[in-house]
Formats: sequence, C-alpha cells, structure tokens
Amino acid sequence: MAQKITSLPILKAAKTILESGVVPEQPFFIFDADSVRQKVKVLRSSCANFFNNFEISASLKFCSLGLFCRIMAEEGVSAETCSIEEMYMSSAAGFPHHRIMLGGPLKLSRELSYAVQNDILIQVDSVEELKRLEEIAAKQGRQCGVGIRLSHMYRESKPSRFGVTEDEYLTKVLPLLSKSRTLYLAGFHLHTGSNQSGSYKLIENLSSWLPFLVENLPAGGHLSLGSDFPAEAFSESSEIETLSPEVFFRKINILLEGDASDYYKKWKLIFESGRYLSEDNGYLCGKAFGSKWRYNAEVIQTNLGMNWVPSIHKSAHSFTVIDAGCMTEPNYAQVAAGYNCVENDTFLPVGRHGFRQGCHFLIRGCGAYDLQTGAEWSRRKPAVYALLDGKIELARVQQPESELFPRDLLHKRDSIIVNAYLALVTPSRNYARGLYTIINEHRDYFSQFMAWPRYVTCENDTAEFMDSCQLSHQKSEGKTYIILHQNAPVGLLSFNSIDSGNKTAYIGYWLDPQMQGKGIVTESLNALISHYSDKDIIKRFVIKCSVQNAASNNVAKRCGFQFEGKLHYAELLNGIFHHQNIYAKIASKGVEEN
Repeated sequence: MAQKITSLPILKAAKTILESGVVPEQPFFIFDADSVRQKVKVLRSSCANFFNNFEISASLKFCSLGLFCRIMAEEGVSAETCSIEEMYMSSAAGFPHHRIMLGGPLKLSRELSYAVQNDILIQVDSVEELKRLEEIAAKQGRQCGVGIRLSHMYRESKPSRFGVTEDEYLTKVLPLLSKSRTLYLAGFHLHTGSNQSGSYKLIENLSSWLPFLVENLPAGGHLSLGSDFPAEAFSESSEIETLSPEVFFRKINILLEGDASDYYKKWKLIFESGRYLSEDNGYLCGKAFGSKWRYNAEVIQTNLGMNWVPSIHKSAHSFTVIDAGCMTEPNYAQVAAGYNCVENDTFLPVGRHGFRQGCHFLIRGCGAYDLQTGAEWSRRKPAVYALLDGKIELARVQQPESELFPRDLLHKRDSIIVNAYLALVTPSRNYARGLYTIINEHRDYFSQFMAWPRYVTCENDTAEFMDSCQLSHQKSEGKTYIILHQNAPVGLLSFNSIDSGNKTAYIGYWLDPQMQGKGIVTESLNALISHYSDKDIIKRFVIKCSVQNAASNNVAKRCGFQFEGKLHYAELLNGIFHHQNIYAKIASKGVEEN
C-alpha cells in the first residue's frame, strides 16, 4: 500500500503529548526522526548493492526542520539548497561546504559569490547565470567546477523551463566553458520532477539523455539525479505499492549497464532523497469538533486547514483515529472540514472515515512544505514534536499567540515633544538618508566610542537598521527614537534593551557632533525618562559608558544619574578593552522598594 498503517510508536507519542497537559484543541505535528535515520541507512545499503561511487542528497526545500538538517549532516548526506539562507542553514546544521550544492532556477549574484568563495557546487540553470558566474569567479580569482542542469521532457514531449536543452548546451554553454579561464565542467544535473511515485519518468528521461552524457560527461564527473525516491505520501492510490529503494536502484543500474556500461562506473552518481525522508515521516494531529449535514454528508469541523496539507487532494494520505472508543462505523458519508473561511476548505475525500466529535486523529504524509509553511493565515503555526531516540522531543516551538505576524511593521506613531524645537519620533526608514549622512561624515569620530560605524557602509544599512528598530519598538523589546531638531534628524536616543520584569531600561544615544553642546541630548533624555516614568513603565534607568567618553559621562551626571560602579574590561572597541562606568536613575513614581 502507498500509505502504511501509522506505526505504534507514533500513536503512543501522540497520546503521550495529548496527555501531557498541552491544550487539547491545538493541533501539532510529529516528525519521526528515528525513521528518517533508519531510512538513510537503507538508502545507502541499497545503493551500495549496485553502485560504488555514489552520494545521497536531501533537498532542504522539502524539509527545513532544523533537526532534520542536523540528522542529514550527521549521516553523511549532502544538502541541496536553493538560496543563501539555506546555505547558511546547512552550515549551521553541520554540513561541510563540500557536501552543499546550490541549485534552483534563480540564483542571486550574492548567492553565487558566496558559493564560489566557499567551494560550494553550483548547478547552473541557464546561459545568463553561467555568464554572471564567470564574472564573479574571475573577480575572486578562483577556479570553479560547475554542474549544468539538463532540461527534462515535461508535458506533451516539451522540454521543461528548468535547465538547458541539448542544443543550448552545444551552441551556447559549451563554447562559454571552452573559453573560460575560471569555470570548468564538473558534471550534469538531471531533475525530472518531484512527487514521484515510481521510477518510470526518471528512467525515460535518463535514457533519452544517455547518449549525450556518454559523449560529454567527463570521467570523474558527477551525474546528479535529482528526481526524488518514490514516496508513499505521493501515491495517488493506497492500492498501489510504492517502489522500494532496492528496486529503484536496480532499475537505474539495469539502464546504465545496458547503454553506458563502459562509462557510468567512472561517474559519481548523486541521488536526491526528496520526500521519501520528509513527508513519509511527518504526521499531523487534529481534533474533530461539531458537525453539520451538508452536501449529503456529515461535515465534521476540525482544527486543521487544507493549506496545512496541500497535497491531500492529490495523494492518498492515511487517516488514523487516536482516541480509544472514538472510532465508529457509520453508514453515511463524512467530510473533514478545515477552519479557513472558504467553502472548499476540506482535506479528506468524502467517505466513511469513522470519527466523531471530540476525537483526535493523525494524518500521515506531512513534512516538507507542510512543516515549514503550516499556516500563518489566521492562526499561529503549530508546534512540531519529534520522535528521537525513542523519546518525544520538541523540534519547533509553537508560534506565540501574540506573534501571528512576527515580522510585520505596524508603523504606529509614537512621538515625544521635548520643546518647540526638539521632538523624539519612532524609527522610520524615511529618515535613513539624513542619519546616514551624519554617520558617514563623522565616521572617525563615532568610531572612537562605538563599534557599529564600520558596518554601516551605505544608506540602505541605516534603512534596514531603522526597520529592525521599529520592529523591536513595537514589541517593546527596546525603544528607539530619532531626535529631530527643527524636523531634521540629528541623532538617536534609545532604550537598547528593556528588562520589563524589573522595569529597567538600558539607555544609548548618539548625536551629530555639529549639534553637540546645545543641550539636545540632555533635554531629550529628560523628556524620555519623564514619559516612561510618569506612565509607570520604567522604574530604573541605566547608562553604561566608557570611562574615557567624557561627553557621555557628563550627560549622565547632568540628568541626575548616580554613579554605581565600574565594569572592568567590559567593552571591546577597535581591538582594545575599555572599562565602563555604570550610572542609574530611579524614577520617583512607581513600585516602592521593600
């Protein structure tokens, strides 16, 4: 069968999680990490029966779960990435650079540059990309072996938009490689599509490309067959038995032995695991609520949504009721309805599923896109648990209720009027140009007291910093204000961090040197303290400044801060450790001390 019965360890894990005190109405995912590790070993042993020089790879776009990536790195699997973010993630998970590949139809110049610099294999998708890559490699003065993606037959015997055709390779790619002083051919990448339930499509396309490969693939080069192992989660029918890795590799071996027996043993074969290691090991636990009679069936309301398991209308996913005594044998049809406010939000075909109000159930075949996108439309992303070494671990924390859109900027205006000429306003990239101009003109001066000026190299750096400050401001993790003098930005004043539990704020500031000596920081800081102390938001205000920074020390004293002590070797600036003075001011209003 395409979808095997849900394993007993997964059922036990689901029950344990539900009995542990979690909110029973909240859905969650379970990822079978133990099964993943075992399947990697099966893939290796099966492949070794037919090939000597091979590699197993995992595409991170199918599953970006950190635990999954870490297991793949430990098991010696290679990582297929499509962005600089995924390359960073691969390195963090433990993949060495020689086991990371960069693919995909779009590669930004920054991503190509990073890959070249770190000797990451690049699977080139187009002639334009190859030209950009040559320029980048030349600027770095590095030799770069590249893989060329070949276009497979997609529909109606027409080539896919991905990769290059044989004609494009011979007339455009090959001449470029022949003349290049920095690029050379390392191999080819043949991807014949995801969601494979068998080997036919791969065998057909590989067979058609074999004469070309025999002619053009150099000895020692790689042939990456990025077409996924047949996955149970992507069979269209539960009656069709999914191809085993042993049979899958045997079919490819038979083809190569017959048409390229004198050549393929000199190639390095790379097989992409695809959804075999992700969806097949992912489960989604939901709950049934009430029901209505519609569409000549009982429509069961659940706490899931169709966008959580987008493949469910195309593929046969297994369904298992968890609660003992909840399973019924109805003689009527049932429809599982999602929570989204659209009429067709259903995620199981009409049938006699046999569950009733209050029961919990598992859907197998969730991983990949489901685990990483599981919905941020109208409800928070659920937790992801993992079965790891026989124990239940939390692999991804549930999104907090207060952070449905954790990176959205609300652009709330929060201003503090200091006097007729001065105002403190919330951060906005609209002030980036003015602030950057000050930083750039006085970079050497600021660098005497602060480390960050060296990292601000363009106006966009300041704009992005304003964005991050705005996000921190609306979350009350910190509070940043732009100091406006006659509506022109002249500096920043901020609570760099806030200890809300203890009502303590740590203050930072900088001002245009040309505006210093006019009392701007002193008046602005007094207004800021009054604003937050009057509202009983902050009780203790703290300034930490270098002992050598006379101006900042004087600001603290003028604003009534008391010297509390000195931190030794507390600030590393320009390679030298500096001592810091600690000043504090206690608001007269607020919680009294014991």
